[in-house]
Amino acid sequence: MITVAEAQAAIAKIVAATEAAGFIVAIAIVDENTDLVAAYRMDGCRPRWMKVSLRKAHTSCAMDRTTENFGEEIIRRQLQISYYGDPMFTALPGGIPIVGKDGSTIGGIGVTGLTKMRDAELAAAGLPCFKDVDSRSVNP
Repeated sequence: MITVAEAQAAIAKIVAATEAAGFIVAIAIVDENTDLVAAYRMDGCRPRWMKVSLRKAHTSCAMDRTTENFGEEIIRRQLQISYYGDPMFTALPGGIPIVGKDGSTIGGIGVTGLTKMRDAELAAAGLPCFKDVDSRSVNP
């Protein structure tokens, strides 16, 4: 289970890492049901970034993998993303699952910004804030 306090702490860690790198991002954290637990949009974000970060968190949680790995699967299997039947899915990098110590996916983090391929790295900065997480299980 992901608590609001854990999600807010993760957002604070991600924001600190993002500011240290000189970027601006939007962040969304969802629970095991892909319901939004917490979100944050830094000043200067484009309007669509919040929606995209939510889609990344949703996808990584629902598919039990990073959105980058999901995108690679779509290409490898020569599928359209619509094949999966969920209009919230995205294959844009920057979504990572939150994996519990028992190996089950308990949530997802999505980060979107002008960070291109660093979105997943920034999302991973928040993983240590979740008490029941195996932070080694995600390789952004």
